[in-house]
Amino acid sequence: MMSRRGGGSMKLLGSSRGEGALRTEDAQFAVSYSLDTFQERDRTTVSGSLDGDASSVEDGAVGYLKLESGEEIKIALIKPDTEGADFKSV
Repeated sequence: MMSRRGGGSMKLLGSSRGEGALRTEDAQFAVSYSLDTFQERDRTTVSGSLDGDASSVEDGAVGYLKLESGEEIKIALIKPDTEGADFKSV
């Protein structure tokens, strides 16, 4: 399998911080978030971090991050613990 390089650069569209809520199949709780939105070709992706006790959620769990604006983003959690977690959109 060959990897492709060049031509697929990501463009940062914006960053935001706020107070929101994380909802998974097993839990729902308040979080603070920091996220970056990127554009790569015709795809928009989001990545960032959450502050809040996410220790009840498994690594790789998929959930919904509700932003202050009311918008919800489907995310996968990365290494959740008592301090929070990183995430990426799915």
